[in-house]
Amino acid sequence: MLQDFAGKTALITGAATGIGRALGLALARRGMNIVLASTNAHRLNAAAAEIRALGVLATPIVCDVADRAAVRALSDQATEIHGAIDLLCANAGVTTAGPLLDHTEADWDWVYGVVLHGVVNCIQVFYPAMAQRRSGQILITGSQTALAPDWVLGHGPYVSAKSALLGLATALRPEAAEHNVGVSLLIPAATETDIMLGARSRPARHAAGVTGTMSLRPNAPTPAPDAPFMLSSEEVAARALAGLQRNAEFIVTHAGMKPLAEDYCARLLAAYDEAAAYK
Repeated sequence: MLQDFAGKTALITGAATGIGRALGLALARRGMNIVLASTNAHRLNAAAAEIRALGVLATPIVCDVADRAAVRALSDQATEIHGAIDLLCANAGVTTAGPLLDHTEADWDWVYGVVLHGVVNCIQVFYPAMAQRRSGQILITGSQTALAPDWVLGHGPYVSAKSALLGLATALRPEAAEHNVGVSLLIPAATETDIMLGARSRPARHAAGVTGTMSLRPNAPTPAPDAPFMLSSEEVAARALAGLQRNAEFIVTHAGMKPLAEDYCARLLAAYDEAAAYK
């Protein structure tokens, strides 16, 4: 696995802002060259300039990860410039807010296209080359919401897409290990990012739909009081790198969210206890 990042190349989606940008800067400080992918050229170029200032090669490429052909073109351009991609950070994400009843088909298509299909497209394009040369690592940005799906209400498509990524990363890891490719799932919670501003880059084909808010489920469990609730993107990136270096299966960034996962898992396990009573 990537014990030494220097001289290698990472490709990061959703790299213009938030966790993606922070990952790019953190990896660049370790000597890694960075391919940055996002849909906004202005923000993408600004992030690339920050990374170049650290003395590494940074290549910004405009790409909508929901578009399979665009991801293939991203791969072609990235490998022509950098050669092999050693680390894939499948990080792009968007979200909506409001009741599921109010979500339109366009809302579902937009969120699933970026959050779920965007990761699948990247894996389909970049994973085979890693497996063939028996070298590489994949970091998938998941979410604490996958382990507490009803803690915050009004977040349905995003929560369900991130839940799918939990299953995808877990299923992919043992197969990829047979090809000497690492797979880690990053599980962040509240992080200082621009994700709630994602609609500014919403494609015209997904016309604006739901407008609403999120709220905590009544009687929801509370996070541990002795751990920070909100982290900076930079702190999340630092914890991600530490997890990558030990090839961690799950990289949890917010220790204080453990009570939420325990609540969800306890409810699930209780159903197995109830099933045991059936004859």
